[in-house]
Amino acid sequence: MSERLERAINLLADLVAFPTVSGEPNGKIIGYIKSYLESHGVSVLLDMTNDGKQMNLFATIGEKVDGGIILSGHTDVVPASAEGWQSDPFILKRDQGRLYGRGAVDMKGFIAIALAMVPDFVAARDRLRVPVHLAFTFDEEVGCFGSARMPEFLERHGISAEMAIIGEPTDMRPFIGHKGGMELIAEVTGTSGHASNPAGKVNAIFFAARLIEFINQTARDIANRPDPDSPFDPPYTSISVGLINGGEARNIIPAFCQFDWEIRPLPKDDPHLVLAVIRAFARDVLLPEMRALSDKADIKLTIVSDVPGMEARPHSKVAELVARLWTNEEPGVVSFGTDGAYFQKAGMETIVFGPGGMAQMHQPDEYIEEGAVKQGLQFLDRVLNHLVSVK
Repeated sequence: MSERLERAINLLADLVAFPTVSGEPNGKIIGYIKSYLESHGVSVLLDMTNDGKQMNLFATIGEKVDGGIILSGHTDVVPASAEGWQSDPFILKRDQGRLYGRGAVDMKGFIAIALAMVPDFVAARDRLRVPVHLAFTFDEEVGCFGSARMPEFLERHGISAEMAIIGEPTDMRPFIGHKGGMELIAEVTGTSGHASNPAGKVNAIFFAARLIEFINQTARDIANRPDPDSPFDPPYTSISVGLINGGEARNIIPAFCQFDWEIRPLPKDDPHLVLAVIRAFARDVLLPEMRALSDKADIKLTIVSDVPGMEARPHSKVAELVARLWTNEEPGVVSFGTDGAYFQKAGMETIVFGPGGMAQMHQPDEYIEEGAVKQGLQFLDRVLNHLVSVK
């Protein structure tokens, strides 16, 4: 275990050194992982965006038959400003049993653990009943854009796995479902003028405020109809407005206002139906008033990302596997989205389960405990023994 642990830590140090902030090209880290895998005799498939800036990596160890296990992690990280960090966020710092660095826990730690196990997977590949697949994606943090490509990619390459383990930091607790996440931008265009003479002008902030209030009322209406059988907290589809920008000065009528908002639906709910209600209010109520004053007035609602929910399946084969190999703790659900939704959409049983704590995610001085890395290695070693022992 000590050799594996040091291997994992060294790999993590290399991975953290790539500043793969969401939206930035990730070719360098993918190239590093590709070279590492190929040095161990593992062939690699890349799935690249049209502009060549972002790519997923997929690799298979073992005979290419149906029924394999996918180990998945995302290569992107949230931004890391210098404020709040005690050291360079992109240089791994090892201190008193903790490994500090942006992405150390979310979720390059799991990627490093999976890569550290590659020599062992390769050594046992001829004895594996089903293959072990590695799937490393891009831009999970801003919309799961990499994993959204996975269903079509797997189908195109004739790859059919039975289960997927998404190694998000869950403190090695199993999560089998999560809400979806539709992220949107609202752009309200009005007409400018001096604030002393507002007549005939379209104040974009006023109309944005009315739209926000309607969104808020829609959210309250939905919250008043919770699903008593839902395992989620809260047990209903939620809506939130998170950021608003508009105007130039207090004495200028604002010609433009933009706000960012989101819908987090229960897996069984359709956020497009909620959006349709809000679009109808903008189109049928607000726009006629605005365009009575100016035909240039407009309201534009744009979907930035639309991550589906992951249906909770407590008795799935992957949940049973985790229970057998690691913990009998009752699987839970979370209200944030993950790549897992798209693997479930691709037809495999999926679980969100990995080392490290959620409390360390998206924080200055992000870290993963060395003990958590050991736990991740122990679990994957048990997965390996399970796949070998049942042949």
